[in-house]
Amino acid sequence: MDEELSKLDRTIKTIEKNIFDQEIKLTRIQASLSELNSRFISLEQYFFLKKREVAKQAWKKEINFIWEPRNYNSDSSSFTKILTKSIAANQTISFIFLKRNLTSIGLFLALMVAILWSSHSLIKSIKEEKDHSSAILARSKFFKSHQISSTFVFLLPLLFILFNRPPMAFASILSLLFTILSTPLIKVHFPKKIYTYWVIFFALNFISPTIGLNWDNYFDERYFLIFASLATLTLGFLTLRYAQKNKFAGSNLVKFLATLTILFEVFAFLVNCLGRYNLAKLYTIVGISSFYRGVGLYIFTLVVLESVYLLLESKKNASSITSYFDFQELESRLSGLLYLVGFSIWAYGILYYLGYFDPIFNVLNEFLTKERILGDTSFTFGTIALFIVILLISYFLANNIAYFFSARDQKTATSRKNRLGSSILLIRLTIFIIGFLIAAAAAKIPLDKITIVLGALSVGIGFGLQTIINNLVSGIILAFERPIQIGDEIEVGTNSGTVKEVGIRASKIQAYDGSEIVVPNGDLLSQSLINWTLSDKRRRIELIIGVGYDSDIKQVKEILEQVLDRDQILKIPKPKVLLQNFGDSSVDFRLLFWVDSMDIWIDKRSEVMTAIFELFAENGIEIPYPKRDLHVKTFPSNWSEKISKPGDDPGL
Repeated sequence: MDEELSKLDRTIKTIEKNIFDQEIKLTRIQASLSELNSRFISLEQYFFLKKREVAKQAWKKEINFIWEPRNYNSDSSSFTKILTKSIAANQTISFIFLKRNLTSIGLFLALMVAILWSSHSLIKSIKEEKDHSSAILARSKFFKSHQISSTFVFLLPLLFILFNRPPMAFASILSLLFTILSTPLIKVHFPKKIYTYWVIFFALNFISPTIGLNWDNYFDERYFLIFASLATLTLGFLTLRYAQKNKFAGSNLVKFLATLTILFEVFAFLVNCLGRYNLAKLYTIVGISSFYRGVGLYIFTLVVLESVYLLLESKKNASSITSYFDFQELESRLSGLLYLVGFSIWAYGILYYLGYFDPIFNVLNEFLTKERILGDTSFTFGTIALFIVILLISYFLANNIAYFFSARDQKTATSRKNRLGSSILLIRLTIFIIGFLIAAAAAKIPLDKITIVLGALSVGIGFGLQTIINNLVSGIILAFERPIQIGDEIEVGTNSGTVKEVGIRASKIQAYDGSEIVVPNGDLLSQSLINWTLSDKRRRIELIIGVGYDSDIKQVKEILEQVLDRDQILKIPKPKVLLQNFGDSSVDFRLLFWVDSMDIWIDKRSEVMTAIFELFAENGIEIPYPKRDLHVKTFPSNWSEKISKPGDDPGL
């Protein structure tokens, strides 16, 4: 028994010793992590303080004017030390940043591989399955020949959004990689001259990842910066002159970027000459990056639009929802949003590098969050801005979702009953109302305040908003009763055409001459409305045909019945040929027949009239001319004798 207790005691001591050893190891690991964390924090603080120091000193004179004697020591070995120190510091902070964001970077790489594989499969399927693959791929400038570059350009801007304030070195390398991968795409989109300028001056992009990341000063760099400014000015002037003389896709953007680059570089050159070294370095680098990154982000928007185009074309014959869209309409809707995203990334990069983003953000944040008092109500401009932004987003979603369902109706709904039609208006109103409620909740607007606003609105209705509210309510009634649908052929008043959109206040009718008529919803309910396709799309056609009195009436009737016995003229109801009238110069027959679709009634009417004319001519049946009253003005026999001078003609 004692032996077993001793053995158990030894076992417990061994376990305790192992636990103690593990605790020591854990403590060491925690100490190492703490040391690394403090090192990272100290580096962050170092760069932050250094950045603030540079920003404060930027506008002060640091070195001599360029025409004055040098007032600093020049030592080539110091440049090597500064560069080595900066590379080591930037490398350390970048590696720590990457380790902290391994998951995000892994997801990005996986997404890149997935999109690269998808684009390859997409183009392959178009080549193999589409009858007009060559015509489809002729519009593909990027993915067809440069899939890897297109995929990188498609995804790289996401990294600027994905990572919150990455280290300057990491952002500079990303920007350089972005411009490198944009180069083959620049070649296929822009004129050869623009691509030539892009390549000749491309080496300027390496300034930012080298001297731009040096946090200690080496003032002899001022001469290199002067050279870089002059080279970039040359790029700007050459590009601007070419874009002004030649019109091409993106020429307006190129002119804007070239002009902005010239302004940046002129300023950088001047402050460099005036001894503001760090300010010159900042604006030299920003002038270069603003041009190259701006053009690259423009290519990014085109690559995204091309990917959408290829996706739609690959699905055209499939039941997938993307086949419902018309690319040109979708392009006009997407391009504005993509341009806004690209411009935001471009502007953020410039403001962040110049050091203006944080001050502007802090001023705006203070302005938006400061509490203000109006009567008994307290509010902030931030809540108002949030309210407006959510309303704009809901409006954007409502319009685009409505477009989505309208496109679906046009492509798939074979009958009027299968369409959503005017019910799309209810979808739009529902999304907008939900957006309004979310906006009110996010802005913390009490319901009693909304009630007050609605009460004030009701007073306004009594004075001047009756027409608007009438049209709004009429739109809701149209959505529920569905007397008209998108795609219906209607006549209202003197207007006729195809219903294109049933809006909240007014509806759009596309006339048969191509014009678009905006009709208030109230008029669609208050006026007599003819809907040719309410129950079905059949249309009765009526023709009045006159023949001479000496014609064989029986033969004429047989010919007319023969003409009406043809394809696309319905047998039920049966076509009718009726003797209509004994006119002044003709015997008139009335032809009544039906076609199964409004879409063909004009063509079928013309076809029937042409056949009647030809058969009448073959059988010698006369179609009399209509009588016309000819009003002939007579003049006196001696009218020419009464003209004494020009302008005295009594008969004119």
